Amino acid sequence: MENKHALLGGLLLAVITVLPWLETNAAPARTETNSTPVTLFRMTGSNTIGADLAPALVKSWLETRGATRIQQRTRGERHWITADLNGSAVEIPIIALGSSTGFKALDQDTADIAMASRRIKDSEVEKLSRFGSLTGADAEHVIGLDALVIAVHKDNPVQQLTLEQLDGIYRGEIRNWQQLGGKNLPIQPLHRDRESGTRATFDKEVFGSNAPARSPADEVTGNHETRERVLSTPGAIGYVPFADAEGLHKVAIKAGQLAAVVPDAGIIATEDFPLTRRLYLYRNPSTHNTDVADFLHFAESQRGQSLVADTGFINLTPVPLKMAPFANAPEGYRALMENGARLSISFRFADGSTELDNRALRDLHRLQDYMAEENNRDLSLTLVGFSDSKANSNIADLISRFRALKVQGSLLRDHRMGDSNILALGAFAPLTADSEQAPVKNSRVEVWIN
Repeated sequence: MENKHALLGGLLLAVITVLPWLETNAAPARTETNSTPVTLFRMTGSNTIGADLAPALVKSWLETRGATRIQQRTRGERHWITADLNGSAVEIPIIALGSSTGFKALDQDTADIAMASRRIKDSEVEKLSRFGSLTGADAEHVIGLDALVIAVHKDNPVQQLTLEQLDGIYRGEIRNWQQLGGKNLPIQPLHRDRESGTRATFDKEVFGSNAPARSPADEVTGNHETRERVLSTPGAIGYVPFADAEGLHKVAIKAGQLAAVVPDAGIIATEDFPLTRRLYLYRNPSTHNTDVADFLHFAESQRGQSLVADTGFINLTPVPLKMAPFANAPEGYRALMENGARLSISFRFADGSTELDNRALRDLHRLQDYMAEENNRDLSLTLVGFSDSKANSNIADLISRFRALKVQGSLLRDHRMGDSNILALGAFAPLTADSEQAPVKNSRVEVWIN
């Protein structure tokens, strides 16, 4: 017993002797990680963007700034990206509860960037007008493209639908799949929640300005719930983003004079598919945050656009696409289809006006960069103009030529790109017959190379 007490006493003496040396020579604590993180900026809005794309962009942007120890903490639809930057702990919170919440957060100054999977509404523009124009090029940034994919149960034999038939389903006017050539089975439509930009896109493209006050559709809280219901319910029909549609039975959609199509990356990139939508980031134009400006520039850069593609969306980097010739195509257009390739860029105009929209202004730079690449310097460039179908044929031809000349002039004046050809096709091949959306969708300028 005495020997045991002696041994314990010796060990205690050794600890007391060594402890001061350990305290003096231990590695210094990382005081910066113990401090309260500095919030660089705050992002709120679309779950489509906020689930994966926004965190990926933020982490990659931090890497370009030389940040270390980059980590992500997630709780539900809320994410916190933390890192060490220039000796300080930093944080960027991302709250992804729907596009509408992003504009509300800008209004309440609880966010610096609003994420939206649909364009800002007129009512939101008006509410935020004290900050300046939220539709201006300084505030509105298109970072990628997506499309709503219409999906049904795998055993459903219906292969295609028109926008008019979708309208009837979601108004409750078409209630049984037998009415559409399917089985004698009640239709169970699924609709996203009202805060969702995904739902806003669907309503705009399918209903226009005449959305029903009430719909027989079941309201679901997110894309994951839509997937699960479509996979498990024989009568279900729903819509999900392109990035979430893998493994679902997709239905081809017909609009305008185009053939019914199941969306692929090419037709989404051109924005010809009727349920294509843009992915937006909005900032307050009345304030200048260097980190916000740098991040937005990064999201639009080649590295940022690569991340857009990596997360399942369609980026804005121009790529050549082979197009099958239309049976009734005018001779010049048919020659382009047979011998050339269409670039994924389509220039469009702000609200159907004569001015290029914000995406088009940045696409001018992208086109300049593409044509400057060594393998592309000898390519011939043709700008093909289209107009809305409401005008008579002579006026439609003039308008389509004017739009192509507008793009040609911008390339020549601001980007020193001269040698481009013009082809005006008037109101040929309209993308939609909807009177509200026709001025924007049908009035476009395609880019062809050969």
